[in-house]
Amino acid sequence: MTFHPEILCPFCGLGCGDIGIDQDDSGIAPRPSGCPQADRLFRRPMAVATDARMAGTQVPMDQAVAEAARLLGAARAPLIAGLAADVDGVLAALTLAARIGATVDHERSDALFRNLAVLRRFGWSVTTLAELRNRSDLVLVVGPDPAAAFPRLWERWVAPPPAFVPGGGRSVVFLGGEPLPETVQCLAGQIETRGMETDPQPDLATLVTRLRTALAGRGAAEDPRMAELAARLRAARYAVVVWAAGLFDGPQPDLIVEALVRLVRTVDGTTRCAGLPLSGADNLIGANQACTWRTGFPLRTGFEAGAPFHDPDRFDWRSRLRDADVTLWISAFRPEEPEFSTGGSVIMLAPPETAITAEPALFIPVGTPGIDHAGDVFRADSVVALHAGALIDRGLPSVADVIGRMLVALEQSADAREKAGC
Repeated sequence: MTFHPEILCPFCGLGCGDIGIDQDDSGIAPRPSGCPQADRLFRRPMAVATDARMAGTQVPMDQAVAEAARLLGAARAPLIAGLAADVDGVLAALTLAARIGATVDHERSDALFRNLAVLRRFGWSVTTLAELRNRSDLVLVVGPDPAAAFPRLWERWVAPPPAFVPGGGRSVVFLGGEPLPETVQCLAGQIETRGMETDPQPDLATLVTRLRTALAGRGAAEDPRMAELAARLRAARYAVVVWAAGLFDGPQPDLIVEALVRLVRTVDGTTRCAGLPLSGADNLIGANQACTWRTGFPLRTGFEAGAPFHDPDRFDWRSRLRDADVTLWISAFRPEEPEFSTGGSVIMLAPPETAITAEPALFIPVGTPGIDHAGDVFRADSVVALHAGALIDRGLPSVADVIGRMLVALEQSADAREKAGC
């Protein structure tokens, strides 16, 4: 038995680097970390099927790659989605997209674009996880508990005493997320409910509007609780407003984000205040960064016209599924079957443990970054790239390796047609 004490977790985007992993001949298993994602996703067996499958029948990898290249090369409206891979895998997917005229999008991009829509039209002032931990003396959490998606957020980034706050004190106020979940127990006495509990609870947009009204100096007699919270924000040394837009309900979640950005701007006029918009599971942030480096545009970019073109509505992967005749689905982090249906062919790159109910046209097993091979992923606050090392060798290729072979096969096919005079 081998014990690895400080392994980087690549899954939710927090980049926790203290995961304990036991390894023996049967595979790897995590020691309890307090994170349900790490405790589940780091558990991988050593013995796995490494053969590809074509319509459910095992085939050699070379045959699967050749068939994938044939399908993608002949596609009229190809889609590359999921896009859950390390940075090298995403860059390879972008090269393939440019080669075949495909659209690219990440499975979890909804949360990202709820924030980007506001950034585009309004701008914002945001901070990092390190600033949250070391400098904030007041944290305002708006909406559903972000720890539902980022399980150790409070334990690692808020519960420790801030390094640069005199006296080391910090308060946490939850707005619009009552009742408080079990995930906040580690905050103990840091939580200030400030009488925000109401029954029934107003919708989130209404709560944020009431707080902005109080910050403007109106409605104190009618809404003393919001007036108190507004005063608390203005009196803070460094307030951070935290939200996870992917958890917002309602028809126009980006408008809630815009209201929060305006709220931050108002408070920042009298004391230091910044937002912390959280998204980024399965290297969503890394995929967006890589797409921006390569094309000048964020995700939801298409290459069908021979050059990159960005349209966040038209190139949403769920919308493109309706027209896609071939979909390359990439999901290297989680052995979970994606929930979508399409009338076209599906080529799936996913861990071999993935349970499939309806076999795709092609299934090619790939390794997971940080488990089967090394890879770079971005933290949820967009500013830190983290390198996850390999733990075990199960004979599984990376997404970048498989797509690289597809690109070679496409080039060879093009050369063969040229020589044949086609």
